[in-house]
Amino acid sequence: MRFSRSISARRAILTSFVASVGFIAACDTTAGFRPDEVFWGFITLRGLEVSGAQRLEPTALFFRGTVSQLPSSALKPDSCFGTQAFVPPANSFTNVTFLDAGAALSVQLGSQLSQLPRTLDGTGKTVYALPSPGTFAYAPGDSFNVSVPGAPGGFPQAAVRARTAEAFVLDPVTINLAAPLQLRWNAAADTNSAMILSLRWTPAGGGANFTQEIRCAYRDDGRDSIKVAQFSAWADTTNIRRTIAATRLRTSAVPMAQGGALQVISTFEYPRPIQ
Repeated sequence: MRFSRSISARRAILTSFVASVGFIAACDTTAGFRPDEVFWGFITLRGLEVSGAQRLEPTALFFRGTVSQLPSSALKPDSCFGTQAFVPPANSFTNVTFLDAGAALSVQLGSQLSQLPRTLDGTGKTVYALPSPGTFAYAPGDSFNVSVPGAPGGFPQAAVRARTAEAFVLDPVTINLAAPLQLRWNAAADTNSAMILSLRWTPAGGGANFTQEIRCAYRDDGRDSIKVAQFSAWADTTNIRRTIAATRLRTSAVPMAQGGALQVISTFEYPRPIQ
């Protein structure tokens, strides 16, 4: 690791950082409108593998509320959490007011122009997504433009441009309990992305799912390491199963005049998620 922080400061930064894998981990709000409850729009661009081809799954939602954690690829703490229960990333929102942002978002990826129509998900909140199958072909690293038409009394008109996260491969690791675990991957082309790593495992006597993990966040420069004391539980030979999941993260945000921001969260995962 390149530098150290106090445990509490490092944990606060890393919590916000790794939250981006699951979009946003939490929103602290109170019921009713307050002046500090501002406009937030989040567009997620998730790379998938479908029948051996690279596909992009764009989704978006808009709301008024107070966000406690804002994902950002600018945060690169080069730090790891200790062992914790593995919980698959998921969105979690409480007491926010979801907003209409218009009938459909205009999405341009290279020469391809698509529409993300407004719809309701299973919980009744307004979301924007492609019709089934919900993905389109793309090349990781392509630029991406989104135009939000806006709606009266809802989310304002806005636009944002971003770059999708580039593809990468995580090299096989060699486990040696007498030395740090060396990590190597294809470095990003610039400094505007970051790498999130998850060591997941199931201890002896566990069930069919991963139950433990160690999460890390790194500069996306292609190399880092994990101390023996941090990865030894994952490397235990009595574990039923173990794996390493890595995610390249890119974020881009446009401040809103009314407060808040319109943010793009783009990820490329290794191994690739399969739809």
